[in-house]
Amino acid sequence: MNKKQKNILTLWLLLGMLTVAIIVLVGGITRLTNSGLSMVEWNLISGSIPPMNENEWEIAFDKYKQFPEYKKINQDMLLEEFKIIYFWEYLHRILGRILGIIFIIPFLFFIIKRWLTTKQIKKLLLLLILGGGQAFLGWFMVKSGLIDVPAVSHYRLASHLIVAFCIISYIYWLILDTNNTILKSNKNINKWSKFLILILLIQIVSGAFVAGLKAGYLVDPENNLLEKLFGYNSLSQINFLNNGYDLQAFHRLFAWTVFCIAIIIYSKTRRTNLSKIGTIILIITLIQMSLGIATLLLQVPINTAVAHQFTAMILLLSIVHITYVSSETSQSDA
Repeated sequence: MNKKQKNILTLWLLLGMLTVAIIVLVGGITRLTNSGLSMVEWNLISGSIPPMNENEWEIAFDKYKQFPEYKKINQDMLLEEFKIIYFWEYLHRILGRILGIIFIIPFLFFIIKRWLTTKQIKKLLLLLILGGGQAFLGWFMVKSGLIDVPAVSHYRLASHLIVAFCIISYIYWLILDTNNTILKSNKNINKWSKFLILILLIQIVSGAFVAGLKAGYLVDPENNLLEKLFGYNSLSQINFLNNGYDLQAFHRLFAWTVFCIAIIIYSKTRRTNLSKIGTIILIITLIQMSLGIATLLLQVPINTAVAHQFTAMILLLSIVHITYVSSETSQSDA
């Protein structure tokens, strides 16, 4: 692959990564505005065209009225209000379709032009499979809120979110791989950065659980979450999977684990060629924790909550970066 081909491939991957990031943010807004159950059908082609006139809007609204969210929560909703929540869910879905086009068409072009090695083709096929699986998880998540209870399963929400974070991380890894982005390997730092990725993914999953159960709204100045968590008669009463208070307590406490490991990585990189990225990881971690605190204290405002989610993406990509550049990965066949 010559330099021009490498630059084009990199720009393609960057565009895909940016689109995934936008989809994640729009997905966060969709959840925070309770818009996710507004589109009750999943049509790949016809679902790409929104209602174009009042009659079509009335038809879409009537379909929505047949499902639990309208019957149990939004019986007083007006058509104009429905249009707003429909917009966010529609935007989220149409961006997913656009992402598919962004990846599939250039990928086929690169294959026809023989720009890719066999190994690169396999890696990119894995990316397409992950994308297809993510689309299925999106519908699987929405479907859980269309049956009896007008709320999506927090397990399915977490699955949908964590796969999105994995996809964006994988794309970034491919970008680094394409450009032979590797510095002097450091096994110790690499070990800690891999550990931090695992810890951060656990934190992201717990955050998705908090979001799915709306546990971020459970802030009561007269009650201490630690007392709620550790004030049980037995450990068997603690429920980190379904109890909002316990989940919020875990999410807040586990953030300190992320912070401590970020400090360790910062200290280990200070006198190395990875000092800059080590410092960035620590700074982003501090920003992320501050946004998390603000999100809770301000009762989950959309802009702060979305910023909290966006910063989690940036933090994860920063850790992926230090993991890659400190590794012993061979770039000879990139």
